[in-house]
Amino acid sequence: MKNLIKMLAAMGVATFALSSAAHAEDVRTPVYPKGSSPIAPYSPGIKLSNGMLFVSGQIAYVKGAIPDNAKNDITEQTKIVMENLRTVLSEAGYDFDDAVRATVYLTDMDNYGAFNKVYGGYWGEGKTPPSRVAVEVAKLPGSKPGAPTMVEVSMVAVK
Repeated sequence: MKNLIKMLAAMGVATFALSSAAHAEDVRTPVYPKGSSPIAPYSPGIKLSNGMLFVSGQIAYVKGAIPDNAKNDITEQTKIVMENLRTVLSEAGYDFDDAVRATVYLTDMDNYGAFNKVYGGYWGEGKTPPSRVAVEVAKLPGSKPGAPTMVEVSMVAVK
């Protein structure tokens, strides 16, 4: 079953199809990294007993705000987002090599190249990044005047 799920995820099957592979008897464990405080009612991650991990969309927040060095800077925001993802993955016992699906939201598709430059660095030579979709959206949560949230990334990982 685990190999089937990895294969389907790698082929880009929609997240709802992946979630339907979870059985009613699966235990769902919330994943909250130390010091995390979501800005809305959600769990940063949900780990299923079948080995699947769903990581909520991460934005460029550090201690509840976008740091000054990341305001209006897609490169810095992407670094923070990726480290926030790493924190949730790690807390659950996973790493980027376990990721099979990523969803990327950008407020400006002109930032796609700069985003990819940072994002791609999280998989070393010979490593396989997850399947992915990237879309442009008008606005993301956490945006404030002078400090817009420019990128959000969520992931699905499997062990």
